[in-house]
Amino acid sequence: MGEAQRLFFLFLGALLIYNILLIRFIALCSFFGVSTRMTTSIGMGLAVIFVMTMASAVSWVVWNYVLVPLHVGEFLYIPAFILVIASLVQFEEMVIRKISPALFRAMGIYLPLITTNCAVLAAATESVKPGFLKLHIPYGFSFIESIIYTLGVALGYTIVIIMFTAIRERIEGAPIPSSFRGFPIAFIVAALMSLAFMGFAGLFGL
Repeated sequence: MGEAQRLFFLFLGALLIYNILLIRFIALCSFFGVSTRMTTSIGMGLAVIFVMTMASAVSWVVWNYVLVPLHVGEFLYIPAFILVIASLVQFEEMVIRKISPALFRAMGIYLPLITTNCAVLAAATESVKPGFLKLHIPYGFSFIESIIYTLGVALGYTIVIIMFTAIRERIEGAPIPSSFRGFPIAFIVAALMSLAFMGFAGLFGL
């Protein structure tokens, strides 16, 4: 397998086959909480792409050049990565509040909650810590591979939450029983989407 092909499979696996929302069921709180309006979902997706990619890049440097040389990686990687993520979210919050107050108000509590979004921490950890990843791909990522993997995870998160929001907006006008409205029908839709994504299992041997 060539290097370019390996990077493509790494990206595709993170994006579709092991989608962090519909296959691995991580970060479902923001998935259900933010997916009521398209503008909010797009904003959340872009925010997650930025924070997740930057957090993985900085965490890779912290892991390889600070934690591992000091032999404290196994004990301190979680608080170190959370500190990195919290700093990036704080920066992003200030930028969004400045350039788009409407989007800032629409995202509400979910923007600062990116700090505790388990998808961001999971992607940062998986991209730097050997033995943590569950993909059927040889890992022990270089810096570039870490970025490619994280971009796949973040884009997979964004695509799925936008698809889910589009379906929920259509459902609002659909003639469904009142007892199914709201979260019950949202959970049913999410389950059907998850079954659809399971169809990607085994694609290209991944």
